[in-house]
Formats: sequence, C-alpha cells, structure tokens
Amino acid sequence: MPSIDPVDDLDTSALNRQIWKSAPRENLTVRVANAIREQVRNGTLKRGAQLRGEIEFAKELGVSRQTLREATRLLTLEGLLAIRHGVGTFVAEAPVALSSPLNSMQSMSGLIRASGGEPSVGELKVRRIAASEEIAAALDIAQGDAVAEVLRVRLIDGKPLAVAYDYLALRNDADWMLPLLRTFDGASIYEFIGSKLNVPLACSEASLTAVAANKRHAELLCVKPGSPLLLVREIHLDSKQKPGLYSTVFHNSSRMSFTLVRPGNQR
Repeated sequence: MPSIDPVDDLDTSALNRQIWKSAPRENLTVRVANAIREQVRNGTLKRGAQLRGEIEFAKELGVSRQTLREATRLLTLEGLLAIRHGVGTFVAEAPVALSSPLNSMQSMSGLIRASGGEPSVGELKVRRIAASEEIAAALDIAQGDAVAEVLRVRLIDGKPLAVAYDYLALRNDADWMLPLLRTFDGASIYEFIGSKLNVPLACSEASLTAVAANKRHAELLCVKPGSPLLLVREIHLDSKQKPGLYSTVFHNSSRMSFTLVRPGNQR
C-alpha cells in the first residue's frame, strides 16, 4: 500500500488564531478540538487527509503533546478523526448516512445493505428479566412478569450505529425459549422469531423521541455522554393484533434519520 504523506497545506496559522482567540472559559483542549473540527467542516482539512506527527503538530500549534493528544481523543470519539496504529491520525471519511421510513417495518440489516454498508453486531446478550412498567404495558402483561431481553449493538461497516433492546414475554415458555433465543446470531430479529418461535409479525406501532446519551450508551456508540440520540420505541403486533415483540432502539443521530410519509386528503 502506498504511503500517505501528512497534509502540507494545513493552515496552522489559522488554527493558531482560532485556538488563542477562543473564549477564555473554554479549556485549551476544547479550543484545539474546536479549531480542528472547524477546519474539517469548512473543507480546509479534507476527508481522508493525514495529520502531521504529534510532536511537530503540537509545536506548530503552541500546545503540549498531552493537550493535542486529548483533543485528538475527543475528535476520535466523535468519529471525526481516525487513528491507524503504526500509521498516523487521519480525518475520517464521511460516514454513511441512513434514512428509514417510520411508516413501514424494515430490518436494520436490510436497511444497512440497501445503503451499501455491511451490517454486523458488536455485542449480543440474551437474559431473563422482570418486566418494567413500560415493557409490561407494551407487551400487555403484568409488571414483574418474566421477559427475555435481547441486547444488540448494531454496526455498519464495523462502526456503531444503534443499541437495540428487544423484549419478548416468556410466560410459561422460559425453559425452551431462552435457550433457543441464545442461538440468535444478532441479524434480523423479525426473521428469527417468525421462523424459530413461530411468532410472525404483521405490523407495528412506533414512536420517535430525541434523548441524550447516558454513559453506557455513549460507550457503546463511541459518542460523548449527552450526545443526541434518536430513540425509537416500537410495539410489534401479530396477525391477531396481539403484541409479540417490544423494541427500544437508540440510534446515533449523526448516522441515522427517519422519515414519515403522510398522504394527503383523497377527494
């Protein structure tokens, strides 16, 4: 693979001006991160460009290596920079953005493939829990009843896209359902419960809410705590209009958007 030289046209004088004119209340790490972010957004730093080496870059910016390293870490968590170990630090390529219609049921794996990405699962856990008030109401069971929780971190091209929680009522089926659910590979939950559990889903009721990432979801999605996420709560119904699955999915809002088709009046 040919080597990539660090960018020679990086305007460090402009970076310096932006860093040192920033509001005093912002610490130096934030100033550096904000200045680099702005140069990426205005196109001065191109997507895929390699930054200069840490020692040289820090010297040109007039900051310590530790300050530059921390600013780089913050921008890496945001997905703006990417570190290739043994090679250097690069401006990340523009992420693939996905859009999903709210007025139809669609597999996340299928949506990712349709966008040209490759779906995978970063973390998968199945456990038995007691239904909370929210879960019980969604599945039409009593609070405290046994449910199976399936946790997945959905990835696109190896990068976190969403944290999904799927809940199924166990009732008297725990002895065989839980072991079977633990064979789930994390791909399409619709297909799995339809073919393996004989619970085909016919339609769903969905709601969309903007929420802030808590510490756990921030870690799983590689974003900062407090970052905006899109939470979709969805009750999936079978052909008899009975709840068969309840899902709560926290989407990285920088990678995912939703649309709703609203037909006009028919005259």
